[in-house]
Amino acid sequence: MLSLSAPSSPPPSPPTRSTAAVGLLRGAAGRRDAPLTAALHAVLLKSGALHSSQPLVASNSLLHAYLQCGLHSHALHLLDETPRRDAATYSALISLHCRLGAPLDAVRAFVDMLLAHDADEGDAAAVRANEFTVAALLQACGLAKDGRLGRMVHGYLVTNGFCADPFVVGSLVNMYAKVGDVVSARRLVLRLACRDVVSWTAVISGCVLNGMLAEALGVFVMMLEDGVLPNNVTMLSVIQACSLMGHSGLFSQVHTLVARLGLEEDVSVVNSLIMMYAKNGFIEEAARLYEDLYLRRGTVCSNADVLGALLYGCTVSASPLYGREIHAHLIKLSALPSISIENCLMGMYARFERVDATYLVFKGMKVKDIVSWNTMISCLAKSDYVNEALDLFSTLHSGGSGLVPDFVTVLSVVQACSNAGLLLQGQMLHAYIVKYGFVHDVSISNALIIMYAKLGRIDSAEKIFWRMDVKDLVSWNSMINAYGIHGDGHSALKYFHQLTDVGAHAPNAITFLNVISACSHSGLISEGYKCFESMRRDHGIEPGMDHYACVVDLFGRSGRFAEAEEHQGYACSSNSSIWGPL
Repeated sequence: MLSLSAPSSPPPSPPTRSTAAVGLLRGAAGRRDAPLTAALHAVLLKSGALHSSQPLVASNSLLHAYLQCGLHSHALHLLDETPRRDAATYSALISLHCRLGAPLDAVRAFVDMLLAHDADEGDAAAVRANEFTVAALLQACGLAKDGRLGRMVHGYLVTNGFCADPFVVGSLVNMYAKVGDVVSARRLVLRLACRDVVSWTAVISGCVLNGMLAEALGVFVMMLEDGVLPNNVTMLSVIQACSLMGHSGLFSQVHTLVARLGLEEDVSVVNSLIMMYAKNGFIEEAARLYEDLYLRRGTVCSNADVLGALLYGCTVSASPLYGREIHAHLIKLSALPSISIENCLMGMYARFERVDATYLVFKGMKVKDIVSWNTMISCLAKSDYVNEALDLFSTLHSGGSGLVPDFVTVLSVVQACSNAGLLLQGQMLHAYIVKYGFVHDVSISNALIIMYAKLGRIDSAEKIFWRMDVKDLVSWNSMINAYGIHGDGHSALKYFHQLTDVGAHAPNAITFLNVISACSHSGLISEGYKCFESMRRDHGIEPGMDHYACVVDLFGRSGRFAEAEEHQGYACSSNSSIWGPL
C-alpha cells in the first residue's frame, strides 16, 4: 500500500525528476487522473521532494491534484504530513473544507493562517493571504449562507487592498448572491469596469438559489440591457426561474432565446426546457423536445430528473398516451433495466392509478430500492388494495429484499389502515412504529392520531398527542378535528384555546375550519361564531368559502335561518370577489 508519509531524512537535494513530476501533476489535475496522481506521489516520496526541508511547490502541486481528483482523504492525509504551510497550502485547505461541506472549518483555517502570518516574521510573506485564499474564504461564506460573516470578510478585503482585483470582486459577487443579498451583489457588478457574463450569472443564479425568482429575471433583463449575452449557465438559471414561477407566458420567450443563442444542441439547456414544460403541464412541447433530442437520434436519456419530470408532466396534463409511448421507446432503446427510470415509470402509472401497469414494472425490476417498494405500496393503498399493500409491507419488513421500511413506507401503510377502517391492523402497525422508533417522526404520529380518530379510538389519539416530543400545527389541527368527528365540541374548543394560549404555532385556515365545524356539530353556536369572528380580527385570516359554509351550517342547525341566509349571501359575495379578478 502506498505510504503518504514523508521520508525521515532529506536527501542533499531533490533529484531533477521531481521537477518533471510536478509538471506532470498539473496535467493529472487537469485531467482528474487519480492513478497518475498516486503514481507521481510515489515518485515525489522517493525523490525526497516532499520532505519538510524542501520547497512546498511539490507538496502543493500534489495537494491540488488530489483535490481535483476528488481524493479528499488523501489530501487530508497529505496536509497532516506537511508541517510547513504557505498561502497555497492554506488556500487548498480552505477549498477542501468547502468541498467536504464544512464552511466553518474553512473559516478556522483562514484564521489559523492569519495567526501563522503574525507569528512567523521570518517567513511571513509565504503565508500572507492572496487572491486565491480570499476567494476560497468567500466560497466558505457563501456555502454557510452567512451574510454577516461575508460582510466582515468584505471589510477585511477593503482594508487590505484586495478589492481592486477583478477576480476577488467576482468572488464577492458570488458570495453575496449565494447568501441572498442581491442588492449588494448587483451593486458590486455595476461598479465593475468590465461586467462579463460570469459576474451577471453569479447574481442570477444566487437569486434563483434563494427563491428570489422575479429578482433573478430582473437582473437578467439588466444584463441584456448592458449588452452582455447569456451563456448556457445563465440560461439554466433563467429557465429554472421561469419553471418555478409557472409563468407560462415566459416559456416560449425563453425557448426562442435559447434558439437564437444557438444552444439548441446543448443537452443541459434542452433538458432544462423539457423539465420546465413538463412540470407545468405542457407535455406536448416537452415531448417534442425530448423526441428531437433523444428519440430521433436513437440515444437514451440517462437523466432521471428529466425522465421523472416528463412522466410527471404526462399525469399533470392527463396524457397517459405520451407516457406509454415514452415507455415503449425506452424498451425499444434497451434503456431498461434502469432503477431510476423504472421508478419514474412506476410513479407515472401510480399517479394514473394504473395498479396493473405499476405492478408489471415493479415485478419486472431486477433490482429494487426503497423508492420502488414505497411507490408500489402507496399505489396499492390508494387504490383500495389495502390487504395487498399490507402483504407487501410484511414482505419488505421480513428482510427478504435486503431493505427495511422507512418513514415513507410506514406513513403509507398507516394511511391505508385509516382509510380502510382496519383498527386491528392499525394497532399492530402502531406497535411496530413504537418498536422501531418511527414514533418520533411528527408526520407518522400525526397520521396515527388521524387513524385512531377515524376508527373511534379518541383515547388512543389523545395519548399519542401528549406523548409527542414535538407537536406541529398539523398535530393540533388533527386533535381538534378528531374531537369534531366525535361530536365533542367542548374538547375541540379546549384544544383550540390551548393552541392560541401557548402561542407555539399560529392557527391557520384549517384550524378555524375544524373548530367551527366541531362547534356546529355540538350545537355550540355562539362559541363557533366567536371563533369565526376572530379569524380576521385577531389572526388576519380571510374566511374562505368553506368557513362561510360552516357558519351557515352552524346557524341552520339551530333554526336561525335569517342569520344563515345572511352569511350565505356573504359566501356568494366572497365567491365573486375571489374569482372575479382571475
